[in-house]
Amino acid sequence: MNTIGIKAGEEKALIYRLRSLLTERSRPVAFIVGSGISAGAVDGVRAIVASMRTMIGDPGEVALFDGRVTGPSDAEKYQQAADFALEFRDQDWLNLVIRQAVLGACPDLTPEERSRLARADEKELEAFERSSPLWRLNPATQALGRLLQLLPRERRGPVITTNFDPLLEIAVRRAGARASWQQIDLDGKLSRGEDEDAVDIAHVHGYWRQGDTLHTVHQLQKSRPQLHGSLRGSLSGHAVVVVGYSGWDDAFSRSLREFVREQDMQRTDLIWCSYDPLTDESFSSGLLGELLEAPRRSFYQGIDANRLFPGLVDSYVAAVECPRGWRRVDRSLLDDLGTRTPGEAEAVAFFDGAQPDWPEAVNPRIPRLSLVGELTEAVTQCLDGGGAGAGGDGRIVAAVGPMGEGKSMALRQATVDLARTRDDVTVLWRERGTSVDPESILAIPQRPGQHILLVSDDGAHVVDDLKRLMPQAKAQGRTDIHVLLAAQEWEWRNRRPWQDLGGFLAGTVKVHGLLEQDGEDIVAAWRDFGALRELAKTPERERARKLVDLSQATFGRQESSLVGAMLALRYGPLLGEHVEELLRRIERHPMLREAFLMIAVLHAAFDTKNRRIRPMSLRILAQALEAKQTDIEMQVEDTLRKEAALSDHGENLWVRHVSIAEAALRISRAQRPDELVALIRKVVGAAVRLSPATSALDDDLYSTAYLSSRLQIAQEAVAASEAAVAAAPARLSYRTSLIAALRTAKRLPDAGEAAERAAKEMASMTDPDSKFGFLLEWGTVAGQDRRPESNALLVGAALALSVEESQVVYALVNMGVPLTNLHRQNPDPVYLDALRGVVGLLKARRRSRRQDGFLARHSAYLSACGTTALAGEDAWDALQAALDKLRPNAHPTLAPHLKSAGKSVRPPKGA
Repeated sequence: MNTIGIKAGEEKALIYRLRSLLTERSRPVAFIVGSGISAGAVDGVRAIVASMRTMIGDPGEVALFDGRVTGPSDAEKYQQAADFALEFRDQDWLNLVIRQAVLGACPDLTPEERSRLARADEKELEAFERSSPLWRLNPATQALGRLLQLLPRERRGPVITTNFDPLLEIAVRRAGARASWQQIDLDGKLSRGEDEDAVDIAHVHGYWRQGDTLHTVHQLQKSRPQLHGSLRGSLSGHAVVVVGYSGWDDAFSRSLREFVREQDMQRTDLIWCSYDPLTDESFSSGLLGELLEAPRRSFYQGIDANRLFPGLVDSYVAAVECPRGWRRVDRSLLDDLGTRTPGEAEAVAFFDGAQPDWPEAVNPRIPRLSLVGELTEAVTQCLDGGGAGAGGDGRIVAAVGPMGEGKSMALRQATVDLARTRDDVTVLWRERGTSVDPESILAIPQRPGQHILLVSDDGAHVVDDLKRLMPQAKAQGRTDIHVLLAAQEWEWRNRRPWQDLGGFLAGTVKVHGLLEQDGEDIVAAWRDFGALRELAKTPERERARKLVDLSQATFGRQESSLVGAMLALRYGPLLGEHVEELLRRIERHPMLREAFLMIAVLHAAFDTKNRRIRPMSLRILAQALEAKQTDIEMQVEDTLRKEAALSDHGENLWVRHVSIAEAALRISRAQRPDELVALIRKVVGAAVRLSPATSALDDDLYSTAYLSSRLQIAQEAVAASEAAVAAAPARLSYRTSLIAALRTAKRLPDAGEAAERAAKEMASMTDPDSKFGFLLEWGTVAGQDRRPESNALLVGAALALSVEESQVVYALVNMGVPLTNLHRQNPDPVYLDALRGVVGLLKARRRSRRQDGFLARHSAYLSACGTTALAGEDAWDALQAALDKLRPNAHPTLAPHLKSAGKSVRPPKGA
């Protein structure tokens, strides 16, 4: 037990510290390594002692050997055996023993080949060292060689080793770098090689095939002043990492100790790594004891070089070759995730609709939909050159489907599979909010035979970034860069990636809903986790079929068929109770209930048919709650995600499923009748305050500012429109929305007053282009208030302002209603002729399906009156005649607008 106040760090902390040294600091890092780094490849001292005993052979001499080699530790026995060898044999024989031991790192050699090579000359041994594929490298040596190859020279200090073997040089060469080695068997200076790109390795106890190797106490403790002096110049200003070195009491250890303790060398850090736990006894004597008083030294325990260096390489590569905002998904990460015990609560939350994360993706108990295999196959074909698009440039695969159909989970699981099975692929996962920056992506080194796979959820949000990246990659010959995306169908459709990305799009994997096996796997997982809930009442043989049928029946609609089916089957009529309990839980946290209900309002009002409609955005929610966006992300989003209540796609925030949103809204209306009205006022006011005064609105602002048109509850729609007007009273379009909301709420007097008030203040409005819509809405109010003459005149004024063909059609459709009502009240043929003109003008123009319905009713009225439509100039003249007849008796409030529109009903030329 360590009671002397030395705190020894652990392996994971050491990896992070070394990564920081190698990537964030300016000082070079030097390594001192001993026999521990070769463990598992080259025989240790115990095996070498046994080998020496075998090589002696003679029984009498073996008995003498056994009598001499009696030390309490393997290290002392080894030194005693070396003393015996020098007394009973010579240095050459001892060198032969070491060669035999080193060649043990070539296990495929026969004993005869190993014995012959051990006696070969230095030239043959050098050729064998450099060219033979038989050398076996353990994970530590292989990874350290790779790390040294990756490090830039300014970060790479010398490597000093007490080992005799060439495995580190071999590892460096196999990693693609050059090794510059020197051996110091008696005394000599440490020096850097002339080749600046080479890795400098110094063997301070000798080298296996050249000169003598040092073993005995006399040899090791002999003063080496040149080595001691050069240590200062070689390591000054470095971070020195000691791994796999026991710190024998020799000249090198003494030099190292004195160097570290020198007070003028305080810019040198010593990081000592011990395989064994560090106790009081560890520091009671020897090198470690003397290092206690040294400045800038730290100790780590439980350090296995075969874990440390592979982990450090993965961490270093992830930091250097992974741009900020991306996560490298590799075996190290997956193995680390795999060691965590999967929590049942998290898995059940996933079945309740929580967004998936990496622990769920690697959890073998979470089912894999057939989509995972389809994605993996599509990407594999793309990587192997079989998924090319037009021109052979196709390197983007996208999974596209409705929200909540398992795309995000399938994307993560496919990423896991590719990271585990493809050694030739570096997988980088885009974290939320990160842009795909061409400069940082193209800065990742291109390596022969290697691919880079960029993976992104919310794929529609990076289309513009990819539009910049892929042509630049092509221009630089970077055919190694591939992309895997998952995207919501409506967002993908709106971004039109097939136009923007052209031939770079290798293929689209369409999400198709659940297959039979998918249903079986999901229900089995529910049963395994005890999460069947209400579905447990269904006979076992019918459960999967019930899930698949319900999912397929609702697939392709606005909302997730998968999440919806899971909720419906597992909760059934108890979903309301589940949501009510959710509301009770989140009410304990500041802002959560308000935030959740605001998001629910926008979600329930979402309309995929309108390209400009968006759900709640992060910036609007932050403004509504008077909080920072970072606070919303940390305090609101994270908690609601854990509650399976929220999903986020880019800056868009959704309730996990519309059934949850609608249930929450129903509960709020029942529990607190005024709650939603107040929240709607807040969120709409926030969107309007974020909006520009005159220019066009961003889609998220537009969608929320004009929320009233999509709300079904009249009181809430009126509240939304009133909030917009209160926040920006000079914007005419908000006044128009208020008039429409009041009209829809059957509050015609209030709607009329709002219209007249806006008409009087028209000169101060900041968006005069909105007058067309205002006049039509005012006219509709007048018509519903049984004033068809005002209705017709206002629509006529709007028609005269029409600047687009769609506005002309819209105004003509609206004109037919008051003309029909006027003719019914007064059989004057002027109104019937005007209606004939409207029908003729509409027939000559392109219309929507809904507008076709109005046209059919107007045409039916003409038929009932025994007449037909007019065309061309006759149609316009007939319409003009009817409005001219109405104009002298117009209501006074209409006069300014009729005057500004002019006497002619015809739209400007070109409309």
